[in-house]
Amino acid sequence: MLENQMIIRAGMKRHKGSLFGIAILMFLTALSLTAVLMIAYAGNSYIREEMERAGFGDLTAWTADVPDMEFLLESIRGQEGVEAAEVQRLIFSEYEANGVESDSEGQMIPWVSSESGISTRSRYRFFENSLSGYAKAPEEIGEQEVYVSPSMKSMMDLEPGDTITFPIARGGQNISLTVAGYYEDPFMGSSMIGMKGFLISEKTYEEILSVIEESGMDALARDGSMIHMETAEGITVSEMNRVLTTNTPLSMYTEFIHSGETIAGFMMILQNAFSALFAAFAVVLLGAALAVMGHSISGLVEQEWKNFGILKTIGFTRKQLAGQVMMQYMTAVGSGVVMGMLLAVPVSGRISRMMVTTTGVLLPIRFPVLPCMGVLAVLLLLSAGFCFVRLGRLGRISPMAAIRRENGEQDSRGKHMGYNPRIPAIRAKGLTFHLALRQVLTGRRRYVSACLVAAMLVFFASLAGRINGWLGTDGKGMMDAFNPADLDLGVQVLGKLPAQGMEQMVLSYTDITDSYMLAMPSVSVNGTNYTANVITEPERFHISAGQTCMGADEVVLTEVLAADLGVGTGDTVTIRGNKGSREFRVSGIYHCANDMGANLGMSREGYLSIGEDDSRLWCYHYFLSDPSRKQALTEELEQTYGGNVHVHENSWPGLFGIISAMHVLIIFLYGVSAVFVCIVTGMAGARILDTEQKDIGIYKSIGCSVEMLRLSFALRFGLVAAVGAVIGTLAAVCFTDVIVSSVMRLAGISNFASGNTTGSILVPGLAVTFLFLWFAWLLAGRIRKEDMNVLTAE
Repeated sequence: MLENQMIIRAGMKRHKGSLFGIAILMFLTALSLTAVLMIAYAGNSYIREEMERAGFGDLTAWTADVPDMEFLLESIRGQEGVEAAEVQRLIFSEYEANGVESDSEGQMIPWVSSESGISTRSRYRFFENSLSGYAKAPEEIGEQEVYVSPSMKSMMDLEPGDTITFPIARGGQNISLTVAGYYEDPFMGSSMIGMKGFLISEKTYEEILSVIEESGMDALARDGSMIHMETAEGITVSEMNRVLTTNTPLSMYTEFIHSGETIAGFMMILQNAFSALFAAFAVVLLGAALAVMGHSISGLVEQEWKNFGILKTIGFTRKQLAGQVMMQYMTAVGSGVVMGMLLAVPVSGRISRMMVTTTGVLLPIRFPVLPCMGVLAVLLLLSAGFCFVRLGRLGRISPMAAIRRENGEQDSRGKHMGYNPRIPAIRAKGLTFHLALRQVLTGRRRYVSACLVAAMLVFFASLAGRINGWLGTDGKGMMDAFNPADLDLGVQVLGKLPAQGMEQMVLSYTDITDSYMLAMPSVSVNGTNYTANVITEPERFHISAGQTCMGADEVVLTEVLAADLGVGTGDTVTIRGNKGSREFRVSGIYHCANDMGANLGMSREGYLSIGEDDSRLWCYHYFLSDPSRKQALTEELEQTYGGNVHVHENSWPGLFGIISAMHVLIIFLYGVSAVFVCIVTGMAGARILDTEQKDIGIYKSIGCSVEMLRLSFALRFGLVAAVGAVIGTLAAVCFTDVIVSSVMRLAGISNFASGNTTGSILVPGLAVTFLFLWFAWLLAGRIRKEDMNVLTAE
């Protein structure tokens, strides 16, 4: 109807400030939700698509020193359930660049036209040096060149023109290659995966192989390969693994073996974990937007009470009035949501490019129509439902009641200016504060949205800040969770150096508060080789389910290894060491990221029942009273003892990229929070200033200065925000560990414990409170324009 359209347009014009604020809030909510959806969707689909396209298979075994590769391949292909098996040659080697040593072996992969039916040229894509897009694959790779994963930029700050050194054999037989560019590796390109692939020329590969063969026992690099296998339909990876272990010699040469799902999971750890955090933040934004919209609707009904009564007098029904208001708000909500979803495409593309140096791949951003339509429907239906509920008050409006209420408001305002025992009196001392407190208490419903938004923003800012604090400046929190057990410094004696001498050097720098020993020998579990974390104190393992392996016949497995083997708590596995084998009972599930999560934990007594002891196996793990001395201590040990000791901190090169990403997330959260605070303060504050024009005129007439009134106005929002900050902070203290633990399970961490520090508790609340104060002070600049003529206006 024409009259409905006129009323709707007039209402939107009259309340354009509030509606614009709602549109911005829903814009930010839709932008965040859609961007998260696109990144998660692109990551999960693209990496699996690329692994399938590149022929990496359902199961990949890394092998070394295979005497007859053709015989091994034929024996694998002959097994029931094996659809295909193809080999990719490589060389295992440590590497060093820009003063940073690798924490695991790299894999030099020759760049060849074809290999057992696999085209290396078609397998990999290459990036432009800026990492903003793809480049044409090179015709040849030079003999002194190497192509690396983009994650090497975040791990070792490698750029084109830098040099990587690979130790090939003792006696200084190293090879140094120049970085020619970056390539996309969907298989092990993520910074979360320690092993990295390096594309080299076939001639360089052959030369290195010759050096390895000539060096014999003095060789440091090793000849190896990846065997990519595909399963037949209906055969699980664990079933195929058992068949291969039983019927082929594969386990004799296997360094480690992983399913495609395990590799894809590790490739997507970061984007999944951060997507989950962003999704949680988007839900908080949605809650804040709905709270603001609900308060805005209540304020509109209150402000237009008399007009609604008049409209009812001339024949408009409650449903018509509700429909008119709902149309105004849903227009704002719909425009904000649609704009946010559209802008999410370029924003997600930007995020994808920023993530290349961490994920190792450039995620193609696609607009997933059905999921995005689902997000659109949810946002619109939630907003419409919320709006409908809040408009229920329109049913209580009658023409005469609206007129009486209008008159009553004038009377009530006069009463409030008098004595009320529940409202504190205005005092000359501390006038600014007491005036602010009185105004908040007399009109507390006007500040509900600000309090709710402050509580929600402080809660999530506290959550993110506590994660950041848990990470620490050196990532110790994550490393403690990713390692089998906590530590500050690890020292492994490789030569004939007495351990006591090494320990005395540690004590010369700082006291040792606690220590234990850990060994990492290779053992065979049900016929497949895996790394065992053998510890002198099994109670230090990070247990997710069940119990630790206190008995000599008990073992703990990671979730990844348990899934690959098809076993669980209470089952038995056969483990073989270098002097025998026996059955062990799986007493529990623990978490450790070594070897992409495929490892096991044993007690020292358990390992010695199947393996030989050797002092060079054991690494001494120390807790230092002054961890800041770690760097100086590490340098001193390496300079004094050289290759006779291996010193490592609780870190790995890819960790710094994660810390940087976390810092970016914190900045983003506070930035969006600032926008929300600005909008909420503007919407609530503008309405309050409009309704208090006569009060402001009165205060000015009795001598109150503009600066005092501005400060008093800002203090109102500061008080309300402080209450919300307390609520949000308490909620964060109670629920952060539970919420983040569920998110961190995506990265294999299930014992997240952030701890309570003064900074993590107070800073988010103080920051949000300050933002409310500041924006309210800026908004109160309108008071300068108010004059006392308003006192004589009708």
